[in-house]
Amino acid sequence: MLDNLPEKAALSIESIESMTPGVTDAADDVAVCVVRCVEGTARLGMVFQHPGSAVGPGTATPGFLLTAIEWYGKQVEQLDTVHSGKVTLTGAGAETLAKRDVLNSVPRY
Repeated sequence: MLDNLPEKAALSIESIESMTPGVTDAADDVAVCVVRCVEGTARLGMVFQHPGSAVGPGTATPGFLLTAIEWYGKQVEQLDTVHSGKVTLTGAGAETLAKRDVLNSVPRY
């Protein structure tokens, strides 16, 4: 039964390494950040948002897709609670990300 529950994770941004605006549109914005996983397990393909933001089709914020995780110089598929790593987040509004922001996972739409 518990296997059917959606996974949740929260990432605290420790620093922003780079920010690249999208080539075709803002949905392609890319942010590379050093984060600490403060809740759950962050996995590739999860979508994250600022707390309180509405995310999904038809909203102003489509969310940030977790597209890469680097842990101690190695590409991995997940980042567990209390661990830090370098992540790549893709999505519109990447320029709104800031140090100390906490991003929460949301169901992928």
